[in-house]
Parts: sequence; structure tokens; C-alpha cells
Amino acid sequence: MDEFALSPLALFLLLASILSCSWIISLTNSKKQIPPSPPGPYGLPILGYLPFLQPNLHHHFTKLAHRYGPIYKLWLGTKLCVVISSPSLIKEVVRDQDAIFSNRDPPVAAFVATGGGLDIVWSPYGPYWRDMRKLFVREMLSNNNIQASYLLRKEEVRRVVRNLRGKMGEPVDIGKVVFLTEANVVMNLLWGGMNSGEKWDRLGGEFREKVSKLVDLVGKPNISDFFPGLGKFDVQGIEKEIRKALPGVRG
Repeated sequence: MDEFALSPLALFLLLASILSCSWIISLTNSKKQIPPSPPGPYGLPILGYLPFLQPNLHHHFTKLAHRYGPIYKLWLGTKLCVVISSPSLIKEVVRDQDAIFSNRDPPVAAFVATGGGLDIVWSPYGPYWRDMRKLFVREMLSNNNIQASYLLRKEEVRRVVRNLRGKMGEPVDIGKVVFLTEANVVMNLLWGGMNSGEKWDRLGGEFREKVSKLVDLVGKPNISDFFPGLGKFDVQGIEKEIRKALPGVRG
């Protein structure tokens, strides 16, 4: 039996060889299981492609699609973003595989404004979102409810047209008129009655400014969205502005 005994060095080399082979096999299998990521432009360390983004993103992304194909990746700070520009791929994402791609990554402003992303736009796909969608469709978008509000909507549009006729030759803020018309319809659907008069116009104007401010803050580039580790510092003060615009909001 002595001729089959292994020296400590030989035993070590044998174990090392077995472990190396096992590691190579597991690495090969893991690479086979992970699909390759799409191509994309290189960026800078830490910053990624952020310094190279151009103002007209749709034009810039179109140029990148011509170079890298209908699907490509971008590192924006520490976040990996995938851009698709092919109609067939878009159909695959938003319709065929919508349950897989339905979750959103809310920006800090939207997360705070919605109390932690608990609304129909930003909440993750699941029972809570499905319940909200059913409620939204049943209570607001059903054929019966739409037909029931037809006369109300018709009368509101007529009232706006009459007001515009009385202001012929004067400058008109179309954005404000459209917003107040929509607000009137929604408020009437919720509480009934017609909202009119100088007091409502003033309140409607203030409400429009508030909504415009929120939309601007949600769409404003925020360094905390690209570098989540900086979120607690609120470098640009966007979270502070959101909480100021919506007193009492939690999230």
C-alpha cells in the first residue's frame, strides 16, 4: 500500500486541480445562463454616459440606434439603462411581455409625491396595482360612467367656447384654458355642480401652478436618481421642494 500513498505536496496539487476544474466549470455554466448584454457606447468611470448626453435626446438616441442597433445599453451614473427603438421590440416589451417589464423605477420626486410610489403609475406590478387598475377602469372609464358624464362635459366645453368668443381680439393663455376646462370636468365629476366665477378661476389658476410645479420637479434631472447613494443628501433640494409643494406628504 505504500506505493499508493501520496505526499503532502502531491495531495495539495491534486486538490488544487480539482477545485480549479470545478471553478472553471461553474464559471462556464454561469456565463451560459446569463444572456449577453446589448452593445452600447462607452462612458466614463462612475459617471457613465451622462457627460455625453445631448439636449435633444430623441435625436441623440436615434443616432446611437443607427450605430449600435435597435437595442443598446447606457450607463447613466450607477444605473444601467436599455434603449429600444424597434417597433417589434417595443411591442414585445409593452404588450407581449408587459408583466415582466411593468415595474417602474420612480425618480425621487415621484416617489416622495406619491407617498412611496403607491399610485397607479409608480406602484410595482402585483395585487395592489391590479386592484387600483380595476377600480380606475370601473369607476372612471366604464362606458356607463362616460356616457353619464356626456352632458356635463358638453356643457363645460360650450361654456369655454362662449367665454373665448367674448375675448375676441384679446390674448388668451390656451394652456390655462385647457387645464381649467379639464379641472372643471374632473371636479364636477367628483363633487357635482358647476365650478365657475372669479373665485374658482383664481383657485383653478393656483391649482394649475401647483400641478405645473410638481410636473417640473418630477421631470427635472436629479443626481440622486443616477446615484442612489446620494439620495439621503438631497444635493439639488428637489425632495425638499416636493415636500414644500405638498405639505404633509409622506414617503
